[in-house]
Amino acid sequence: MTADTSAPPLPSPAELRAAADRLVSALAAHDDPEYRLTVLKRLARRLGEERYPLFLRLLGVVAESDDERAQRLLAETFGTALRRMDMPGGALSSWGAARLPDPSAPLAASAFSGHFFGAAPQRLLGPVEYLTVWHLQRTQRTALGAETFRTALSRMIALLNRSDDARALYPQKLAADAQNELEGAYTRATRERLAAIAAAWKAGQSPEDVAQAALDAQAGDTPANWVVRDL
Repeated sequence: MTADTSAPPLPSPAELRAAADRLVSALAAHDDPEYRLTVLKRLARRLGEERYPLFLRLLGVVAESDDERAQRLLAETFGTALRRMDMPGGALSSWGAARLPDPSAPLAASAFSGHFFGAAPQRLLGPVEYLTVWHLQRTQRTALGAETFRTALSRMIALLNRSDDARALYPQKLAADAQNELEGAYTRATRERLAAIAAAWKAGQSPEDVAQAALDAQAGDTPANWVVRDL
C-alpha cells in the first residue's frame, strides 16, 4: 500500500513549540475573555476537523511547559467557553447514528446522501470528550491507544485545573453528557467512562487518578484486534 502523500506533514517539536507560543501570545495580547475565546475557536477552525488532534497537541505543549501564566490563560479561556457552552471542538464520526428515512414523509433526494449509505454524522466534541470517544469508539480515525489516552487526558485535566471555572464546570458538563443519550454521539460504554471522569474530577482527584479512573472503568470494552495509534 502506498503512503498518503496528500496529508500535510506533521510539525516538528520546534514548530509545535513555536505555534503554541504564538497562540499564548495572541491570547495574552487581549484582556477580553470573549475575544480570547474567539482566538481559540478561530485556531481550531483554521486547522480544520481533520487536524483537531494537532489542536490538542498544541494544548499539550502548553500543559507540558513550566509556564503557569500560559496555562492559566488557556484554562481560563476554556472556562469562558464552558460558561457560554461554546467549546472549541472537533468532530468524530458517530458510527451507527444514521437512520432510515421516515416512510411517512416525502422521499427527498437528500435521503440518499452519504449519511443514508453509512457515512455517519459528526458532532463537535470538546477536548476531554474527543479523547474519550477517540479511544473508545469506532470513528473515522484509528483508535487512540490506552497509554496515549491516559497521558493526554491527565495532561489536559492538569491544564484545565488552572482555571477555577473550568475545574468546576467541565465535570458538570461531562456528568450531564453521560446522562444524555445523544443520538449516535456516545455509546453506553463511553457515557459510563465520561461519568467516571466526571466523578473523579469533581472529587478533586489528581489528573493522573482521573485518567486512571477512566481506564479502570473501560477495562475490556475495546474489542480485540483493534488497531490503535498515538496522538
